[in-house]
Amino acid sequence: MNESDILASAKTIEEHSLSQLQYWLQYEKYSCVAGAGIVWMPYGLIMMGLLILAVLFTPFMLWHLFKAKWYKSIGIFLATVIIPLIISQLFDIGNTVADFLLMVLPLFTFYGYTWILSYVIGNHLNEMETVKKWQKEQLLNDY
Repeated sequence: MNESDILASAKTIEEHSLSQLQYWLQYEKYSCVAGAGIVWMPYGLIMMGLLILAVLFTPFMLWHLFKAKWYKSIGIFLATVIIPLIISQLFDIGNTVADFLLMVLPLFTFYGYTWILSYVIGNHLNEMETVKKWQKEQLLNDY
């Protein structure tokens, strides 16, 4: 195995963490399909399932973002998901529609965030792969 092959197959901690997160984000995107099951299943059951998936996936996602040193993404997550969650817990509005919206807003922002994050990570990994290929070609051309 020559130097260019080692360079092409080597993964940084960032790339490894992001590729693992990208793998699981693909499944997380499809959990939104469960929301379509509201036609056939009780609303509370669907919302509880989506909430459980979000709660279980969040530490995994934040850990991989931390390992990849994507601190801005963690900050965006806190601003778009955690702060609305805290606000929704602080206010108890008597209006059922407004109360419902405050309750589901953090869940919708979570799934929106994971969908956008999946797209961003996919683009970043493609760019990293392109740079690796270019570096490999440069090493081969130098010999």
